[in-house]
Amino acid sequence: MRLPRSLVSALISLTLLTAAGPPAAAADTPPEPLVLGLEQALSLAETLNPGVRLTAIQVSSARSALETAPAAAPAMAPALTAYLQAQYGISIPQQAITPQTVGQQALLTYEQAASQHLSARQQVRAGALQAYVTWQKAVATVEAQQAALERTRTQLANVEAAVAVGSASQYDLLQVQAALAGQQAALIGAQAMEEAARSALGQVIGTPIAANVRPEPDTLRSEEVALPTDLESLIAQAVSRRPDLRDAALDLAGRRLQTGLSADGTGAAQQVQAAASQYELALARARAEVTQAYLAAHGALEELRAREKALEPAREALRLAELRYDAGLATWVEVQAASAAALEAEAGRIQAAANLRLRLLELRQALGEL
Repeated sequence: MRLPRSLVSALISLTLLTAAGPPAAAADTPPEPLVLGLEQALSLAETLNPGVRLTAIQVSSARSALETAPAAAPAMAPALTAYLQAQYGISIPQQAITPQTVGQQALLTYEQAASQHLSARQQVRAGALQAYVTWQKAVATVEAQQAALERTRTQLANVEAAVAVGSASQYDLLQVQAALAGQQAALIGAQAMEEAARSALGQVIGTPIAANVRPEPDTLRSEEVALPTDLESLIAQAVSRRPDLRDAALDLAGRRLQTGLSADGTGAAQQVQAAASQYELALARARAEVTQAYLAAHGALEELRAREKALEPAREALRLAELRYDAGLATWVEVQAASAAALEAEAGRIQAAANLRLRLLELRQALGEL
């Protein structure tokens, strides 16, 4: 028997989001870290987010109304008029009712509710994606700061040993101690950012994320990304997929349907014209958003390539500076400068990778894929 998706998501939630592990007093070691994958986070957001749950209820209500809509016939015009007024707030002359009126309106209402539910799901997915990537970046930054701190601690031990035998000055020791304090402060700041990012994702999902939960490692590299080159084909995809265009098209269809039911032909025609204008505006907005997202993604990819190229020389310069210092050919100031440059290069790569991932997500959102 296959478990319902809602139950699966609930089980994931209990395991990953609320499983903070045993109390500290009852456990000698901290709980093992758990990994919350991107798809799991998106599934939880779709299931637990209050806004998405509300639109799901509206879809269910519209489906029930569609299933119970009477098969209209001219002889039943008074009852049908009351039904349309009660269900949809539409006042129409009795003679305008046809056998298809009620069914068409109920179907249109259901499609609109389904479209709004899809829009809500996509908005929540987009928010969860952005929050998740921000969390990944924060965790990667914490790891980079921890590595830098450990490297500085090793350097401190080496300098202390050198000072003890007279091969290094007290000034070098003060420099490395100051660097260590700076690294500790930077790590605390990075950890605070990681906690904030975790909290932000939990808010999008609709439930807190336990402290022992981690995101998937961000391993994005520029060589893994292949962006499309045909912008016009991307715009055509957006026209066929975007929920806002679907909403505008459904609104236009609804206005046209109500034109045939309304006694005020002029007013109804104006409403149709306004809906048509809204649809054209939605088309123009979609084209602009796809173009902007496409160009931004290309720019972010080029930035990541440049950051990756800068990282390897920075790491090599740090390695050589440490070797030169150990051989007595360089000062601690040179080592510290190379260490700071390497950390800056790594932070730049992390930021560029996160930026590219977000730009790719924005492109998918503009295309209506999320």
